[in-house]
Amino acid sequence: MPTPTMHRAKDGTETWKVRYRTGGRGSKATSRTFASERAATTFARLLADVGADRAEQIADARAGAREGTPTVAQWCAKHIELLTGVGETCLRTYRGHVRNDLGELGPLPVDAVHPDDVARWVNAMAKEKVRGGKPISGKTIANRHSFLSAAMKRAVRSGLISSSPCDGTRLPRTEREPMVFLTHEEYLRFLGCFAPRWQPMVTTLFSTGLRWGEITALRVGDVDLQRRDPITGEPAPVATIERAWRRDGTVGPPKSRRSRRTVALAPEVVEVLTPLIEKRPAYDYVFRAAGGEEVKHRTFSKDVWAPAVRLANGEPAQPEKGRVTVPRRADGEPITPLSPALGKRPRIHDARHSNASWLLGAGVPINYVQAHLGHESITTTVDRYGHVMPAAQQAIRGAISGALTAAHPQIEG
Repeated sequence: MPTPTMHRAKDGTETWKVRYRTGGRGSKATSRTFASERAATTFARLLADVGADRAEQIADARAGAREGTPTVAQWCAKHIELLTGVGETCLRTYRGHVRNDLGELGPLPVDAVHPDDVARWVNAMAKEKVRGGKPISGKTIANRHSFLSAAMKRAVRSGLISSSPCDGTRLPRTEREPMVFLTHEEYLRFLGCFAPRWQPMVTTLFSTGLRWGEITALRVGDVDLQRRDPITGEPAPVATIERAWRRDGTVGPPKSRRSRRTVALAPEVVEVLTPLIEKRPAYDYVFRAAGGEEVKHRTFSKDVWAPAVRLANGEPAQPEKGRVTVPRRADGEPITPLSPALGKRPRIHDARHSNASWLLGAGVPINYVQAHLGHESITTTVDRYGHVMPAAQQAIRGAISGALTAAHPQIEG
């Protein structure tokens, strides 16, 4: 970074000069003079961070602006400090954005950021690669942009800038991995690929649509298998979702306000849960790993779910490279690959998708499905699962058919 030098005029006035080159070594040297060391140091940092051309543009744009304006990184950090009602996991994610994701925006003064800078930042993220060489997801880009936008709106309210440079940014959209829906018959075949000790948990995943963090945080006291409907007196067993595992390895409130909910349990689920919760303390987790500890996603995915997916698709449980425990039946014999193969490779979260498709396929109103899944907005439910609503599809087919029937005979082959 260039070092500012101080010059004192005959009248005692001090100025600070920064010398730099607009190109590489051997290019013509130039300089800029500032009224304070602080302003000169800010410009010197910009030279080091964004290059001469961009630093000059920013300096010109900020001519006459007040000194001491924070950089984007500094302002975002202050924004995080002032947030209320936000959990530590979310705050940790935001701090990670400040450290790792602001790119060339980070060192820019807040009042020097132009919408074009935000657009270049978004385009640069769209070219990023994650583990495995896949492009970064559109959702990740949207999350980072949303964080920066919130910080910039605070800057507007604080009088640092007149408008947010994030407004109007068009965000890229990337393809999502398609959801995998299992039919009832496919689910039963898939369930048979798990060792008996894991089948109750898999059954509960598919039958309740719980998120991974919710089912692994479910305690014995959250499950009421003896509950009866207060009006009819009929059995009405439920599980109350009060907590979920977070990314930082702690247990806290679930994902959103509507994620706190009561989930109905089918008689088949009651049957598999009864021996798991009988005579166990209320604070104990319903599902535990072999060693008694909580079930970890990474371990379950690698050692339990992935072998079952391979078996369901007619493959050996153990991959060519690596070692896993081959699941066994109750009699101790290894579970053999399915034939014919399932032809689908569901992920753990696809149990939740399958549950939604079963409910909608059975004609359960979509607002009931929203409450069952704990979606904050019904828009989320419609966007994700609207295409699996047979009644809606049938209505569309009928309407189109009615519109075409009169004209159809007129079409000449």
